[in-house]
This record gives sequence, C-alpha cells and structure tokens, in this order.
Amino acid sequence: MLAYKYEHFKNDLQHLALQCEPFQADTIIAIARGGMTLAHALAMALDIRNLQSIRIESYDGQTQRDTIRVLDKGDLSDSLRVLVVDDIVDSGQTLAVLMPILRSEYPECQFKVATLFTKPTALLQPDFSLHEASDWIDFFWERDFLKEGSI
Repeated sequence: MLAYKYEHFKNDLQHLALQCEPFQADTIIAIARGGMTLAHALAMALDIRNLQSIRIESYDGQTQRDTIRVLDKGDLSDSLRVLVVDDIVDSGQTLAVLMPILRSEYPECQFKVATLFTKPTALLQPDFSLHEASDWIDFFWERDFLKEGSI
C-alpha cells in the first residue's frame, strides 16, 4: 500500500495543473468522492469557477462492485471544454461507463480526463496523469480526516 501524503499532493497539483492548462477547460467535473479534493484544487489552480460533481459508485471500500451506477450528472449546457477529474484510473470501468454518457448528452462539449494515478491496464487512459499505480493508494483525504472508531 502506498501512502499518498499532502506534501506529495501539493507538488503533484502544480505539475498536473501545468499539463491541463493548455486544454483551457471552462468546467471541471469531479468524480465523487475520490476526485473531489483534486478537482477543487485544480479549479483553484486553473481559476475555473464552474466546478461540478458526478456521483459514481464503483467501489465498496477496497472491493470493486459488479455494476457501476452513475448519479447526479450535473448540467453542462453552458460548457464547451470539460475536464473530468478523479484521483485514480484503476480498472477504467468508471470512465468506460461515464464518458459515453457525457459525450452523448453533451455532443457540443470536448472532454478530457485528469487524474493523479493510472494503472496501465485500465480500459480507458486519462488525457493527463502523473503516476503509474501498481498498488493500492492510501490517499491522505481518505485517511487523515477519519477518527478511530468513527462511523
């Protein structure tokens, strides 16, 4: 298990923002929950005010579900270039389900995907990514804010 700490995140955010900047996104969509922290930070770094989220359920803890549910898709009717953000592209199943839905509902939009980590075996690869993942990532936002014994 790789412990991904806030210090890594601060450094990686600068590098990922530089990769994403030429795309000139006008909207960022966070894939909830994993992409929320990164999407917010990228929105601040790239000065993008239109920050939305899509809730997709593909994992129960560390176990991948058999089916993926897409909920709360947001409204992209005023968007032209949308950056879809998640923490990691693991199997790629989330993107394989989500991206055709978004492209079908918003054919006038150009979509690109940004993530911190990617597994090379994923069904779909992001347009912008920093690290190859070979192990489970223990992100600070999943660990540091939880208290022992909390719900």
